[in-house]
Amino acid sequence: MRTIQGEALRLFAEGGYDQTTVEDIADASDISPRTFFRYFPTKEDVVLWDEYDAVIWELLEQRPDDEPPGETMRAITRHAIEGLYRRDPERLLARNRLLFAVPAVRARFLDFARAGVDQLSAGFAARRGAPPDDDLKLKMTATAIVDAAGAALDRWQRADGKTDLLALLDEATDALIAGVGELRPSSERG
Repeated sequence: MRTIQGEALRLFAEGGYDQTTVEDIADASDISPRTFFRYFPTKEDVVLWDEYDAVIWELLEQRPDDEPPGETMRAITRHAIEGLYRRDPERLLARNRLLFAVPAVRARFLDFARAGVDQLSAGFAARRGAPPDDDLKLKMTATAIVDAAGAALDRWQRADGKTDLLALLDEATDALIAGVGELRPSSERG
């Protein structure tokens, strides 16, 4: 999958996202279009795929049971981004440029993120013994962490990858925590 993604990113950089077809990617990867679709349901998915999608559940299992949900989700998100950043920052940058520049990739990412938040929240709730649909707080926390990560990735790619992504991620999640701390529950607003 990594090889196919590498060829796709190369072709997108050379000829443009919209001008590159699945057939072009398959040909460059020495596979058939049918094989491409076995790995990636859409052309957008070849941009969004990474090896950390499969290990999120392992990361969740490794976290302490008594850790606050926000800290767990922050740690999982940071671990995944750090792994991608350390392994291949240029690939991550190319993927993020497409994410923020191509509306179809952005839309697919939003669907993917929403489904991921739902799955992570349900998994977290099940691990803690809470009903999966019962905790709006979990979904809001996961959504906020994903959005903070998105803000950090956007700032990083706008700086052409020349800033420290992990420092930006920490800054974004710290800003989230500080901003939320300024909010008061509706019961206190009177």
